[in-house]
Amino acid sequence: MARRMSRCSFSSLPAETVSGILKAVLEDIVQDDMVTTPEADHQLLAGGLPFPHTMALVCKRWRDIVSSTPELWARIFWMVYAHGDQDLHCIKSQLEKSGSYPVHLTIINSWCHTRGIRVILQHIAPHLQRLKSLRLANFYEAHHQPHLDTLTGYAPQLESLQLTDGKHIHHCTDLKSRLKLDCPALRIFRVDKIVACNFDHQWLKNNLTHVEFMTISCGTGRNDRIYGARAVTLCQALEAVPRRIPCLTLDNLRLSDSGLASMNKAGVKIGAEQVILCISIDALAAIDDVCQTIVIEQCDSVHDLQSISLPSSSKSLELDGCGSKEPRRVPDARMWDGDTVTITNSHSSCIEIILHLLGAPFNDHVCSLWRRVTTLKLVANGDFVPLTLLKAMITSRQGAAGQNYLPGKNDEVNVKLEGVRPLMVFHVHGGQHITHEERAWFKERVKDFVWR
Repeated sequence: MARRMSRCSFSSLPAETVSGILKAVLEDIVQDDMVTTPEADHQLLAGGLPFPHTMALVCKRWRDIVSSTPELWARIFWMVYAHGDQDLHCIKSQLEKSGSYPVHLTIINSWCHTRGIRVILQHIAPHLQRLKSLRLANFYEAHHQPHLDTLTGYAPQLESLQLTDGKHIHHCTDLKSRLKLDCPALRIFRVDKIVACNFDHQWLKNNLTHVEFMTISCGTGRNDRIYGARAVTLCQALEAVPRRIPCLTLDNLRLSDSGLASMNKAGVKIGAEQVILCISIDALAAIDDVCQTIVIEQCDSVHDLQSISLPSSSKSLELDGCGSKEPRRVPDARMWDGDTVTITNSHSSCIEIILHLLGAPFNDHVCSLWRRVTTLKLVANGDFVPLTLLKAMITSRQGAAGQNYLPGKNDEVNVKLEGVRPLMVFHVHGGQHITHEERAWFKERVKDFVWR
């Protein structure tokens, strides 16, 4: 009876309400599209047809609502196959159904061949002024063949542009981008490293005036490093952006020693207000000294922070989904003067490394390399906080702040502790249960303590 009442209640919703709900769903999907690399499975919603086709299959009333709401057809997901005439017809139909509304277009070339690329892009060209976001994936030949020049013109509404080539990008070695889109409203820009290295600098200056989020994607390989001059070229492309990038993501960027050496010789650095390093933290040594926030995501080598210096100007470090190997030695003297560390959904091994860098003794040696940190936040689910090590860190910082000295077996090898500040803010969300006595211990020693 309850189910019947629920169905009756929902089916009685006014058409405007149903349309509003579907528009909200579409808006969430589009927002996800703008910040993710397109994959084939993103075409599907709940294992069915692309949105809004799934919604049109619910019932005749919904089909009528969907058909009469052009905004719902504004997200177009096109998988290109060898024989795609039927798909081409569907895309044309959806472009017509979307009326004059801004269009969010994703095209994935799942057919590894260059034939037909120009035809595909020619179908986009008449709609440039309606494009709100454009994602082209696996068009690995389009960047150095005369194909992208098909997209020549003014795209005043284009806010998100992604040119990613995934596994095929290694086929291109000496590209020169022919993209001639005029898109001054661009806010989100994502490209592969080789495409980024070969972009015309004047195009970057003309179109990235208002960019907020920029991503350089480097694939998933562990051995695909950037060497020598190519590292310099990448930095020069970033420097061509006419503003300091608010948020720059480097996805698995692996810099070789020769790449770092070439950058130092050329006097170039990677610059942004916030830098997000995914998987690899090789680029830490190449970030300039004006960067404010460093974010490390999905990295299993946080132990390398023992030997890589953080930018001296950065005030905040965030680690999300990270892990680490067990340390085998006292960390190198890599000082950092930031004041806030946030660790989210990371393995306890990652937390342990950070606690050692904050002052927890390691083999009876104290090495508080991050002397000025006063805020530590841990966010996760489950039993993940090493309480003994955590208490040792808080105690050592208090002692150092009060005495500038901490005893140990070999005091002469302890890192200097001048200027160490005690922990003032300590928040844990999602941690294991702690006793009343443990909670009292933390409250006595930390001014702003939260454990939930």
